[in-house]
Amino acid sequence: MAGPQGGDGADGASILGLRVHNITKDEALDRIETLLSEERGHTVFFVNAHCVNLAWGDDRYREVVNGADLVLPDGTGMRIAGRLLGHPLRDNVNGTDLFPLLCERLQRLQAPVYLLGALPGLAEKVADWIRRTFPRLPVAGTHHGYFTPEEEPEVVTSIAASGAQVLFVAMGVPLQERWIARNLSATGVRVALGVGGLFDFYSGRIPRAPLWMRRAGIEWVFRLLQEPRRLWRRYLIGNLVFLARVLKARWRGP
Repeated sequence: MAGPQGGDGADGASILGLRVHNITKDEALDRIETLLSEERGHTVFFVNAHCVNLAWGDDRYREVVNGADLVLPDGTGMRIAGRLLGHPLRDNVNGTDLFPLLCERLQRLQAPVYLLGALPGLAEKVADWIRRTFPRLPVAGTHHGYFTPEEEPEVVTSIAASGAQVLFVAMGVPLQERWIARNLSATGVRVALGVGGLFDFYSGRIPRAPLWMRRAGIEWVFRLLQEPRRLWRRYLIGNLVFLARVLKARWRGP
């Protein structure tokens, strides 16, 4: 893998040791469709500034992400980092915006999906949203993310028995990536995606920022105002730490 400023192939970039694919949303959809056509299971992860900070001190998480089939850059922080490190990212391919586009593509492909994670009841609400919005997209099953290690084999078995081809795992980082890496083969799915807090948005539990804030790249401010006690360290301290590391990498050069 290339260093902090370098690329990783024609469409690759490395941001402080995490490999990302420098592609657009449309290209990401095409890549996922290609992965679905293959027999073995594949992993798709989204990485933002918080993920990069976690990977800085978590070798296992970094290895899992760098071993994924598709790693998509999420958020303004990643775009700033790419620009400062001499490898501008072409798009903000965040999971929340990609989800409806992917559901539309999966509906056309008739690829059954399974929703795993979040608080009890939220995955079912996201399934209801899918049924209303994409009525021809099969929902193979749902399960919340609050199961014990002893219950995990039963959850994995239920996913495998459901016939799902695509698995959305909403457990937050780094738990979801580790869970997918550990259980991908046993689930029998073609593509597993780690989607963080996506179920919170599509279930209606947490509203998204207004469109103008998203376009301005400050959706994180809206999230901070919603849950300041939980998110202040991640956004106020974490963003500064991330930027400092990016600037240090830029100063040191390749």
